[in-house]
Amino acid sequence: MTKFFLPTLAVLALTLAAQQTASAVDLPKAPPVSQFAPAEDIIAKLDYYVERVLDDVADPEEYADSQAKVKKDADTIAALALALGLHDQDNKYKAAAPAIIAAANKIAAATEYAAAKAAGDELSAALTSKGDPSSLKWQKVASLKELMEQVPLINSSLKRGLRRFEREAEDIGVDAAALAVLAQASMANYDETDNPNAADQWFAFCAAMRDAAAKINKAAHEGNEDAVNAAVEEMTKACDDCHAVFHKEE
Repeated sequence: MTKFFLPTLAVLALTLAAQQTASAVDLPKAPPVSQFAPAEDIIAKLDYYVERVLDDVADPEEYADSQAKVKKDADTIAALALALGLHDQDNKYKAAAPAIIAAANKIAAATEYAAAKAAGDELSAALTSKGDPSSLKWQKVASLKELMEQVPLINSSLKRGLRRFEREAEDIGVDAAALAVLAQASMANYDETDNPNAADQWFAFCAAMRDAAAKINKAAHEGNEDAVNAAVEEMTKACDDCHAVFHKEE
């Protein structure tokens, strides 16, 4: 009994120590949000997801068919709203950000229609609320799993736009801004990765993705297709390098 119990205690102690080490890690100081995502682009993407979520929770059958998508979109809304609340550019959702995040979190947490519908109504009201964003900071507001599942969907949209660059440049910029925000927001989720004790590496990969997406955004708005393509390659490399450490293929 004693021989079994002591090693077990040792394992528990090491596990707790590792968890405490991970939880004690400070996030790196973020640049001003305008440096990687213009407020208007974030608003455009937030409005897109809000409309989609509200449509999905308006009907029980639609919600039943779209529950996984609703959770992913709600977590994305929370991350985008956080960026708008922290944004150095004044914007129509800055004061509403705390309430938007709270409502989006409730939608993401819902497991049955009534709760999702009530949270959807709360989200609608939150859009015009006047809260105090001064208490906001870059912290975990969404599930890493949901954010990382949203990233390739946005990235696919961005790459489709590259086929018609002149017509789609504005949308490419919006998609890039969303990717930059999700990269920045994901820093706070380092403890959900497969290697939470490698937080510094996680931060570096997130920053690399964020900064490459910011280059895409800037080049798209400037109409510089070559620069967009170069930055897309840079972002792809950042993601591949990250996957090699934190999401190894079996």
